[in-house]
Amino acid sequence: MMDHFRSTSSYSFPESTQFPISDIFNAKKGMMFAILTGRTKSNQKVVLRGFSGQAFAHHRVPGYVPPCYSEKAWEEITSCYDPMIKELGQRMEEGDEAAGKERKRLSKEASEKIRDLHLFYDADGKTFTLEEIGEKMPTGSGDCAGTKVINYAMKKGYRISGFVEFYLGADTNERKNGQFYPPCKTRCEKIISRMLKLDFLYLDEDIAVINKPSGLLSVPGKGEDKKDCVSERFKQILSDPIDNPFVHRLDMDTSGIIVLARTKQAQRTLAMAFESRSVKKEYEALLVGQVEKEEGTIDLPIRLDVERRPYQIVDMERGKRAVTEFKKLGYTMVDGTLCSRMRFFPHTGRTHQIRVHAAYGLGHAIYSDRLYGNQIEGKRLMLHASRLEINHPSTGEKMVFNCPAPF
Repeated sequence: MMDHFRSTSSYSFPESTQFPISDIFNAKKGMMFAILTGRTKSNQKVVLRGFSGQAFAHHRVPGYVPPCYSEKAWEEITSCYDPMIKELGQRMEEGDEAAGKERKRLSKEASEKIRDLHLFYDADGKTFTLEEIGEKMPTGSGDCAGTKVINYAMKKGYRISGFVEFYLGADTNERKNGQFYPPCKTRCEKIISRMLKLDFLYLDEDIAVINKPSGLLSVPGKGEDKKDCVSERFKQILSDPIDNPFVHRLDMDTSGIIVLARTKQAQRTLAMAFESRSVKKEYEALLVGQVEKEEGTIDLPIRLDVERRPYQIVDMERGKRAVTEFKKLGYTMVDGTLCSRMRFFPHTGRTHQIRVHAAYGLGHAIYSDRLYGNQIEGKRLMLHASRLEINHPSTGEKMVFNCPAPF
């Protein structure tokens, strides 16, 4: 795409003098572009392109996906409001203070109507609106380049092979020409997570890094009600997924960072890294009560309680060694309950290791732990995988992923 821009001096496909690159660099602000590669339902390769907002009053540019709204409806709204807003602007210049208030009101009303036009598709082909995301989205939500290409792919039922967003234009304090940037958190990240049914922190040809929500299984469980999980959603969205993309897992109740492999070689390399304990993991949790110790190490062996699956118990004779470092970060109140905010650094990867070590090693269960403490109705388990440090399976490059706890 960058080669096309350089060789043709045009950002349309095919090139056109109507869409010169010079316009982007002469503008006060440049533009974000997105490229998505994928496969159709018949396994044909596709390349989708998108740009942020409008391209100098153009909703569409040849070679790019359409916006996430009806252009006809957009034109009807703007043709109705623009003359009134323009007239009020002229009256403002003449000193009419009342015109300024009315202009502000009409501009807000028009923006809200345009925002309501946006319609998005998720991985199941179901539609949703900005209002259904559950929070007030800022102006411009739904017009990001990445949102457009992913929305088009979901609408058509395509599977994603790769995705990237980059900035084109004069350098600013926030962005540099030709640099790649992740989806913005305030606008498109929330929409994209809803569309893909997974919150991707990173994606390339070898690995995917996801922020798993609490309550979602990593792999399918037994029964129809336990089919929905990270691995099934992953396979539904991405093209050519391997049968077993997992190299580690998180409990259903635990949220946070989880890495999946996209190739068998990446799966083998990462699995060996986890087994050799060269991967560094950090968790954040809220423990019920006041933990006295500031920091330390818990070294308690754990094994499955075969009589009460999936419970794990401390067994000094038959348990497998489990080691967890901890550090107290402070205290916080949760619905009137005093909790200690803790950071955990597991050196081994036993099932429910942090939950068991918190309850039996420190004597304070994690808040709303249905297995080793007391579940609080309507409250999630307050345990989150907040940091992961790995070496990329192909390049060997050190990669650090951070995802703050949502509590």
